[in-house]
Amino acid sequence: MRRPGLDPILVREQLFLLAHDETRQMRPRLHVPALAAGLAGATVMDLLIAQRVTVESGAVVPDWYRRETTGDPVTDDVLALIMQKAPGPALPALIRAAAPGLYERTTGALVHRGVIVAGPPRRWRKREFEIAQESVVVRVRAKIGYRVEGRDGPSADADCLCALLAALGLHGALLRGTRSEVDPLLQHVIRELPHRARINNHPIGQAPAVADAVRTVVQDLATSAM
Repeated sequence: MRRPGLDPILVREQLFLLAHDETRQMRPRLHVPALAAGLAGATVMDLLIAQRVTVESGAVVPDWYRRETTGDPVTDDVLALIMQKAPGPALPALIRAAAPGLYERTTGALVHRGVIVAGPPRRWRKREFEIAQESVVVRVRAKIGYRVEGRDGPSADADCLCALLAALGLHGALLRGTRSEVDPLLQHVIRELPHRARINNHPIGQAPAVADAVRTVVQDLATSAM
């Protein structure tokens, strides 16, 4: 699932970058628990792209015949969680179970690969991070921007990111206008995704269902905090 180079290809890691402001010491654009739920959903989408799971009647069902690793430890752990009990967990339950620790583990993975760098520890403040090369985020953002503008064709990771950005309300991360201007473009991509996937019977067509589950979990988090 991974290839060499600085630019992340996992949906989870690309979402992490977009969900932080690279001009302000990688400050999160939303509350970390909500972002962790988004990262959990993104990991499920990575497994859909790799055809290691499908979504059936709201449950995440693994390919029981494939036992090799995915090449990413975080993704492997979420896959192991899915495979704990047949037929598979319900989407919202899986996202809630997988979310704890995903933010920190994704941060660590990106630091390890040199995509982000940790600043010096401070006595009374949490450690801050910076992007190693702003061009990495620029390329991720441009890929989605070109997709929603119709300049690029369908792309599994870009289409999944469109669904997650809409679910998490991260429209502003694309730097392409207001939410009311960007959301119709995202929704167009999201609506097309299941139809395109159906042609090849690819499980990526269930990515919008994963995004909907992320939205449900984030809304529950907001309600419980009130």
